[in-house]
Parts: sequence; C-alpha cells; structure tokens
Amino acid sequence: MSTESSPQNQVRVMAAHAHAAAAARDRAAPVRIVVAVIGRDRPGIMASVTAMLAARAANILDVSQTIMSDLFTMVMLVDINNASVPFATLKADLEAHGQSASLVILVQHEDIFRAMHRV
Repeated sequence: MSTESSPQNQVRVMAAHAHAAAAARDRAAPVRIVVAVIGRDRPGIMASVTAMLAARAANILDVSQTIMSDLFTMVMLVDINNASVPFATLKADLEAHGQSASLVILVQHEDIFRAMHRV
C-alpha cells in the first residue's frame, strides 16, 4: 500500500484542508465595533469622530444620533476589516480624542457588546 493513500495521510490532507478553510473563513468574517459618543452638544462632534474613522479606513455601517436638551449622543456600528490600524490603536485614538474634546467615547467589539446586552 502506498503511503500517499494511507488512511493516516488521507486524514492529514483532510485536516489540512479543514484548517485552511477555517482560516479563510476567519479572515473573511466581518470585524465590527460599536462606538458610542456622549457629550455636551456643539457643532462638529459628529464630523470630528467620523473624520477620525475615515482617516483610518474604517467604514461606518450604521449611525444613530440624537440631541437631548444640550446632550449629544451617537452610536455607530463600524466595520474595521480594512482599517489601516489595529483595533487597539483605533480604540486608543478615539478615546484620546474624546478626552481632548470633552466627550465620552466608548469603543468595543460588536460581539462583546451583544454578549453584554443579551437578555
């Protein structure tokens, strides 16, 4: 019996194909984050935050914003698959911008957000 067609080799080949398929699926899975912004309303809040995301090639998929009295609130769902920086850098940049602009900016992966808010 040839070693190429042995059951052990067949299992190795199938395992290698399964591993490659899983890696490709993981690369293709969307990486999305939730960005929440809260602060005293003034012109330019939305523009400054969205400009930071655009500069880092993050794609805003959905946005909801409202003004309650003088309080600005915004929640965004953002695709970071093609972002030019890693998640940790993007999160740190947004949070630092929030501090310098007197805003609270919270950033977390969508799956963590969904798990925290599951009833």
